[in-house]
Amino acid sequence: MNDSVPAKFSREMGLTFNEFLRTLSAAIDPLTFRLDGRVVTIVDPAGTILIDLHETGERKIASLSLPVTRVDFQFIDLDEKRRKVFMDRFDLYFHRGGG
Repeated sequence: MNDSVPAKFSREMGLTFNEFLRTLSAAIDPLTFRLDGRVVTIVDPAGTILIDLHETGERKIASLSLPVTRVDFQFIDLDEKRRKVFMDRFDLYFHRGGG
């Protein structure tokens, strides 16, 4: 299994823009972020992390509708180890329960 985190990638997340923002501060602590529209800028001592949240859509499963947002990640001047540490913590806070 490859645990590397590329410098640029996208994923779909089952949440809304507001849900993302509510969780973000805890997920990146002690770092802080700046918001410009739907683009989040996080300044890490080693570089910058840009997170671009697209418009929230909807995923239908039978009669159930779930929010889904495409999220683009870009790491500027962060080495692979630093990217992995960031994403491990980020994923821990954004993990949704399930089977």
